[in-house]
Order: sequence, then structure tokens, then C-alpha cells
Amino acid sequence: MNMNRMKGLQYRARSASSGFSIMEILVTLFVLAAGLLGTAALQALALKTNQGGQMRTQAVILGLDILERIEANNPAAVAGKYAVSPLPAAAGKNCYAAPCLPDEFATYDLVQFKNRIEAQLPGATATIVVTGAGAVTYTVQIDWVERITKSSGTTVATTATTTASTESFSYRVSRTYYDRSLAV
Repeated sequence: MNMNRMKGLQYRARSASSGFSIMEILVTLFVLAAGLLGTAALQALALKTNQGGQMRTQAVILGLDILERIEANNPAAVAGKYAVSPLPAAAGKNCYAAPCLPDEFATYDLVQFKNRIEAQLPGATATIVVTGAGAVTYTVQIDWVERITKSSGTTVATTATTTASTESFSYRVSRTYYDRSLAV
């Protein structure tokens, strides 16, 4: 074989495999971008799920808190003083600073409960229902609203053109209380 021809073949072989083409680089960048976008979407979903779980935990804590307050004030509990609708907005006095009667303490507890659910859960409302005589059962239901998706192009009653879709959640818990003044 001719020496010049051999050098030409070696040169062509080297130049064909010496680097990446622009098409290969673009495909690699596209695959990397798709992977990063998928990872970002999974991270956003994880954050939203974590926030929803935190709100559910708050609802459980708040529901059990008011049931414990009801149990601590047994005379007002068996008299049905905790089942008021709507929940009171203000208490007559601060029962932690000064002694209160059982009815006053029930109002104070309900105001504290209302303030906490409104501060810790978005769009929260609560109802407390009592049933029975002698042994009474209190049922506490806490409702709140969470944003689930954001959609554009929808309109609401205000002038905004972007709104968030929401989903309502509810937590209900019951407990029975007995009149401790009758205990021997």
C-alpha cells in the first residue's frame, strides 16, 4: 500500500472519531433537562404532601386539645356548655390570670380553641356537638381547606384571572364524659 494513501486513511479515521457532534450534545442536554424537570416536579409534590400531612396532624392535635380542656372542666362538660354555635369570639375574662366559674372557663377554652384553629389551619371552622344525658358524648369536627393545584385562565368572583383549586378536609373525634361529682 502506498504510504500517502495510508496516512490519508489514518487521518480520516481519526477525524471521524475525534469528538462529539452537535446533535449528540443536544440530545444529551435534552435528556438532562427532562431529568432535572422531573426531579423538580417530584420535589414540589413531596413538599405539598408534607404540608398536607402537617395540616392533618395539626387538626388532630387541636381536636384532642379541646377534648382534654372539656375533660378538665367536668362541671361545664356534663352541663353541655362546650356545645355552642357559633364558637364565641371573645371571653369575658382571662381564666389563666384570674379564677373563673366553670361556665366562664368553658367560654375561655372555646375562644382559645377558635383562635388556634383559625391561626393554624387555612379557612378552618369547627363545630362541637353534645349528645346524651348523664354520660355525655362530645363530637368535635374541624374543617379546613387546602390548595391542591393552581390553574390559570379561570375566573372567580373577584377581578383575578388566576385562582387556586382547593380541596376541603375534615377531622372528627368524639369522647364520652361522665359526671365525676357522682363518683363515690
